[in-house]
Amino acid sequence: MSTDHTQVDRELLARIAQGDADAFRLLYDRYWKDLFTLAARMLRGEEEAADVLQDVFLSLWQRRTELDIQGSLPAYLHSSVRYKVRDYIARNITRRDYLAVLTDTAVNTLPPSSQLRLELKEAQEAIQGAVAKMPARMKEAYLLRREQHLSYAEIAEKMGTSPETARKQVQQALLLIKNTLGYTGVAVIMALSDLAR
Repeated sequence: MSTDHTQVDRELLARIAQGDADAFRLLYDRYWKDLFTLAARMLRGEEEAADVLQDVFLSLWQRRTELDIQGSLPAYLHSSVRYKVRDYIARNITRRDYLAVLTDTAVNTLPPSSQLRLELKEAQEAIQGAVAKMPARMKEAYLLRREQHLSYAEIAEKMGTSPETARKQVQQALLLIKNTLGYTGVAVIMALSDLAR
């Protein structure tokens, strides 16, 4: 990164610390697209990425007077996005099957010798083991959602139940997976957040 670019970043941060909303908009416009691409790649969804970016920039504005960024602003913002993505996944893991999707993706794209690939493979096997032990109806609902990407209404129709019951079955399945993974799941989420560096 050029010295001029770094100097402009420092000037923008100084103005933002003084409450300059125009400087904040300039900084936002300067980095939003790159950060959005990073978040969308990690979360595999644009709506979720937009939520994460909103949190990152809101936090930046709220902490503007206390921020003391010594290194590169882009590196700081990238780290902020990775941490917010990790937190978003941890908070929403029972709502969406993030861990299984990210683990599948990473297992199939990392180099064969990677230690992380081994950890992800173990997590994937733990997920498969948890699914195998699920009660039949829960497993059916989970697999219809996970593998066929059906809505809760479609699952309910196939299973002869209500959409609310289908939703609860899937959420219980995700909670079972989360509990099965325990700390390993958190470690995998943190490792996955490092993949996008």
